Amino acid sequence: MTKKPSATADAARGPVKAAPGAPPATVPLPPTIKWATIAAGAFIVFTLARGLLLRGYTSELTQYAINSNNKATGKNHKSPYTSADIAHDLSSLRNGALVQGVVVCLAVAFLAYGLRRPRGASGARWGLIVILILTSGPFALIPVSGFPTLPKFAGVLIGVSSIAIIVLVLLPASLKYFRACKAASRPEGAPARPGLGAMFGGGARGAAGSGRPAGRGSLFGPRPAPATEAQAPRTESANPSRPRSKAKVRVEADAVAKGAELARTRAKASKSRRTETP
Repeated sequence: MTKKPSATADAARGPVKAAPGAPPATVPLPPTIKWATIAAGAFIVFTLARGLLLRGYTSELTQYAINSNNKATGKNHKSPYTSADIAHDLSSLRNGALVQGVVVCLAVAFLAYGLRRPRGASGARWGLIVILILTSGPFALIPVSGFPTLPKFAGVLIGVSSIAIIVLVLLPASLKYFRACKAASRPEGAPARPGLGAMFGGGARGAAGSGRPAGRGSLFGPRPAPATEAQAPRTESANPSRPRSKAKVRVEADAVAKGAELARTRAKASKSRRTETP
C-alpha cells in the first residue's frame, strides 16, 4: 500500500508552483486576509448605510447647510441663501454621498475578492489602499460637525473599517501570503521578478541572502570586478600570434610590393650601366 503524504508535509513544502498554462495553485488564507475581507464587508455596509440615512433628517441637514454657507467665504458664500439654494445643496449632498458610495463599494468588493485569489492578490492589496486613501476613508474617523447622529456614527465606523483594512493587509502574515501568491502564480521555471531591493540595492547583503551577485542590482546589471594584472588586456607585442586587422595586413603587403619593385628597378639600372661601360 502506498502511503499518502500528510498535511504537515504538504505545508512544509510551501505553495506548489503552477505549470505553464495551468491555473495558479491555491495558497492557504492567513487570518489577517480573512479579517481584511470582513473589514471590507463592514466598510461596504456602513458606506451604503450612511448614504441611505442622509435621505432623511431634512431639518438637521438644512441647519447644517445654513451653517456651512455662513462659514463659507468668497464665491462659495451665497447671499441671500434662499430656500431654493438650500434644496439644491441638500440634493447634491444626498445624491453625491449615495452615488459615490455605491461606486466605491463596488470597487472595494471587487478588490476584496481579489485578495483571496493567488493571481492578482498583491495588486488588489495596493488597489484597496489607494481607493481608501483617495476617498478619505481613514479620515472619516473624525466625525463631521453638524451632521445628524446616525450618519455621523456611520462615518466613524467607515473610518475604523478603512484603517483596519490597511493595517491588516500590511501585517507580516499578509506580506508572507502575498509573496506565496506570487510564487504560486509564477510558471514553473520562470525567473523571479526583481523587487525594489534587487533593482536599486543588491550589494553584499543581496549576494549573501538571495544568491545574487554582489554589486548593483538586476536593473543596472552586476558591477564588473576590478581588472587585475593577470586579467589586463595583453598588447600586440606580448601576443604576436594575435590576428591583425585586414586593413593593416593590406598596407603592409602594398609596402612590400613597392619595395620589391624599387629593388628590381635599381638592379636593372645598375646592370645597364655595366654593359654600357667599355
